[in-house]
Amino acid sequence: MRTIAIVAAGLVLFASPALAISRVESRSRSCASIQEQIAKERAVILRYPSRSGNTLYDRYVTNSLQCGSGYYAGRSYVPAADGSCPVYNCQPTTNLSP
Repeated sequence: MRTIAIVAAGLVLFASPALAISRVESRSRSCASIQEQIAKERAVILRYPSRSGNTLYDRYVTNSLQCGSGYYAGRSYVPAADGSCPVYNCQPTTNLSP
């Protein structure tokens, strides 16, 4: 039993870095840099100020495989240091048939 607990603890410690997700201030990075980080990590959280001054954030992904069931990677735009940056975030699918 003790051996199983030690192995389980080791697996959790080994897997922990994979569960981390980067948080990036989009306004301080170029669009190319933002897109490169998303491509490298497959998903990141981008933060940026709204027009009213509140901080907005969302999870942005490389493709629909990074989204849960019932979601797809839809085109979105975030502010970057060099303008508006096209990225993808998970959006709910809608059933268009009656």
